[in-house]
Amino acid sequence: MSGFKEIATKDSCFRPGSTLCPGCMEAVAFQNIGRASDNGVKTIFTIGTSCAEVSTLAFPNVVAWGRGDRSPDEFSRSFGIIHNVFESAPTLAESVRDVADALEAHGALNHKIQVISTGGDGGALAIGLRALLHTIHRRARVTLTVLVNEVFANTGFQYSPAATPFSDTSTTPVGAASMGAPLVPLDYVHLAIAAGAEMVAQLSPAHSAMYVRQVEKSLACPRTSVIFIPAPCISGWKFDDGQAVDLALLGARCGVFPAFVWERGKGGSVKDCALDAAKRPALEEFLGLQRRFHHLVVKDPASGKFVCRPGREETLQQLKDWTQANVERLYKLAELK
Repeated sequence: MSGFKEIATKDSCFRPGSTLCPGCMEAVAFQNIGRASDNGVKTIFTIGTSCAEVSTLAFPNVVAWGRGDRSPDEFSRSFGIIHNVFESAPTLAESVRDVADALEAHGALNHKIQVISTGGDGGALAIGLRALLHTIHRRARVTLTVLVNEVFANTGFQYSPAATPFSDTSTTPVGAASMGAPLVPLDYVHLAIAAGAEMVAQLSPAHSAMYVRQVEKSLACPRTSVIFIPAPCISGWKFDDGQAVDLALLGARCGVFPAFVWERGKGGSVKDCALDAAKRPALEEFLGLQRRFHHLVVKDPASGKFVCRPGREETLQQLKDWTQANVERLYKLAELK
């Protein structure tokens, strides 16, 4: 395993020039994946339609990928990107893996390759859940990454199965008849484990050292590895520029999306998130930084802290109960082997 400093100083194949929102967590995720994958093995990316695709692969205009002005002479430092329809990035990654293995077995490919699939939670957990689970179930030797921003950010911030309860989205708007997203999120971490993944993680680049090491471990995994990447969305979550990393850390530490790593046969652990709610940051502080939750919290002018909006006590308590259950669930999942 490489050290964090070693990975951080590698050359990333994700370059400046994307049209992602300034400070977008997806750009940070890609930059670090691009560094970790600079490991002497040719990389093939399959990228489904998402913010990450339309903002980085708008050929012939914006293409935010590459290693300089021309393709590298060294095969292992070259890479390929295949763009596919919204929901099929895992399936395409699996097929690339199968073709490469067949060519290698027949002596037609003399170099190793590694395959990374990426897409958003809308593509992976809503319309593409079948593709995600079937690829995991077949134990394909690929790394599947899912950028979880809790909405269909590319098409108008519609509700996603990963949305935090009571969040305001364009299809679950807050109003007289609704307090936002009405359901608890899909238990995608447990689904990936149950489907047969060899390694599963929920990690944001905000936990920088853990994140790049997990990407590196996943690329070396002999079977399917899955990384769910919490990605606070500036436009969809409605927060100020420059707060993505702080929100990602706060969301993990308060229990909305705890950092979690797991490996089959060994079990796992929850990182940087206490089981006891009293030892975690207040959920109100996480909610208060995002206007999608301002129907639940308001800033107290005397203390400067975010507190429950009058009349919303029952709803906020429901969200706190779900958050505690979410943390407890991951602690129990970590015990599985």
